[in-house]
Amino acid sequence: MRLFRLVIIIFIFFNINISLFSETIRLEKGWKFKVEGSNEYLPIEIGKALVDQGYSVPIVGTYQFKLSFDKIPDYSYAINLDRIQSADEAFWNGMVIGRTGRFSPNYYSYWHRVRYYEIPLSKLLPGENILEIKIECREKEFRCGIFRSVPIFGSQDEIKDRMIYEDVGQILMAALFFGIFLQQGIGYALNRSSKSGLYLALTAIFFVGWRIPALNKIHFIGFNPEILVRLLFFCQFLFPVFLLLFVHSLFDRRISKLAVITFLLDTILAVFQLFEMSPDFRFYLVYFWYLLLGIKVPILVLLLFRNYARSMEAIVVSVGALVATIFGLMDVVTDFVTGQNAYLTQYGIIVFLFSGVFAIALQSAITKRELRNLNESLEMIVILRTQELEKQYKILNDDLLIAAGLQSKLIPPMHFKHKSLSVDSTFLPMEKIGGDYFDYYIHEDGSITFLLCDVLGHGIAAALIASMLKVNFYEQAPKKKDPAELLIELNQKMLPVVEKNYITAVCCNFEFNQNILKHAIMGHPSPIYLNSKTGAVETLVGKGPILGWRENISLESIHTFFSPGDRFFFYTDGVTEAQSNNKELFGEKRLVSILESLHGEPVEKVNTAVLSEVKKFSNRLSDDVTYFVVDIHEQAS
Repeated sequence: MRLFRLVIIIFIFFNINISLFSETIRLEKGWKFKVEGSNEYLPIEIGKALVDQGYSVPIVGTYQFKLSFDKIPDYSYAINLDRIQSADEAFWNGMVIGRTGRFSPNYYSYWHRVRYYEIPLSKLLPGENILEIKIECREKEFRCGIFRSVPIFGSQDEIKDRMIYEDVGQILMAALFFGIFLQQGIGYALNRSSKSGLYLALTAIFFVGWRIPALNKIHFIGFNPEILVRLLFFCQFLFPVFLLLFVHSLFDRRISKLAVITFLLDTILAVFQLFEMSPDFRFYLVYFWYLLLGIKVPILVLLLFRNYARSMEAIVVSVGALVATIFGLMDVVTDFVTGQNAYLTQYGIIVFLFSGVFAIALQSAITKRELRNLNESLEMIVILRTQELEKQYKILNDDLLIAAGLQSKLIPPMHFKHKSLSVDSTFLPMEKIGGDYFDYYIHEDGSITFLLCDVLGHGIAAALIASMLKVNFYEQAPKKKDPAELLIELNQKMLPVVEKNYITAVCCNFEFNQNILKHAIMGHPSPIYLNSKTGAVETLVGKGPILGWRENISLESIHTFFSPGDRFFFYTDGVTEAQSNNKELFGEKRLVSILESLHGEPVEKVNTAVLSEVKKFSNRLSDDVTYFVVDIHEQAS
């Protein structure tokens, strides 16, 4: 029985491959070609470009192939010529069966569309039938003619099934990439602690856009071919940019100037691809993109090499990058040599993206484990402290004294000069420890960022939140120079730890190259600005929700130009809400009056005078009193 089945299978296979009446055959031998103006057809190799067979662009001519039938089959026929880098028109026994692109004078070669032409059953003749393919090719960067593969002739259903099979492969690949886009995009939207997920999502979606024009079916829907071409090259050029950004963000590495230049050039080339241009010029841009891609590969290798021994994530991504590089180079080489891109890159890229997903998950797991250990440690400390507090009130007092000493180190006294700034600060907690916090960070370019926060309350809880603010500030300040972005990131970091407490904050950044102060406010009193040129006293505008209240917030940085002689006064509401015995508030008006009277005085004297007036006005503080003064001077050359 098994032997009988084997014989049947061999018989079927043999007939499929040798019979003209099988459902599909490869039209490999017997092709001829004549150029326009000639009456003679010459033998030609099919599946090989015309420019590789001695023909020069521009090329106008006709392919010819003869088929003979002993009898007419009872099913419809079609021919698949694959993609042709020419405009073409197909004839069966002199009748037009299909055309793609346009011939001169309005020449357009729809080079990325598959040529599938159906042949009416009524036009199949017993005996000899003649298939003719007229082509016109005018692009110097095209190889011209039927060269990507050998034409397939036979049953419409079988050829359609082959095309659908090709599309299914591409759709499955696109679905995988789109799944990565959704998974990483949603993950970043829910937790914006790292940009690596966002960059990985954008890498995936640009690859989907790159591969969509490769689908056979999409070219028969009626889309404008130019739109598909522009989409293809736009996504192709931006894809490696976000891939490399993903790797950089994963390891928190500073991007090199060379990488930034290549990113910028890729983006410019991608934007150019959105405009109408000749196919030749598009391919010149592709060659330049190949050059930029060659520059990115060693940048990527060097980045992974530096982190290879430091983290498991680097090992995982390195394996994926190696696979993607090998497949990508194979594609580039075959494209240059034969023009027949095998689309191997997509398989390497899917391996790379999955390695990226695994690396992000691994990094997240490590971070969660560290946070869990930290939380467990903090919970244990709180339990021990609670037990001790129940036993002895004296220990509480001792602990508060210790905490006050630690907080004095936590909040650095700001009494310094930096470039054109003179800074002096005052921190007077209502109790032994307070909930106010200020700090600063000097960036590599010399600009300086200040942060002033006011946590609701005055006890240990407020002090702990202030300490967490300090940790998060030192983590985020090197990454975020823009005050609004920094406050948004701090808001995300503080949401899990802020419950009944709330935090007001003001953040500013002094850019000395442009003499610009950028600031953003989250529920905090507006800083006071003394303009030396106009003599006016203003409050810096800006508003935003309190920090730690809700997750999704909108915030923007506001710009103010400063000049020598200007003064900025940053404070918490403990200053203006200090109360007299008659329950009268110290108020902003009284504060402004003091600042005006001290115009031109050193910052140290301003600080001392403000504190003296607040103490004189209020016998007992009802809140922490915290502020600092920033004066602008001529910068030494």
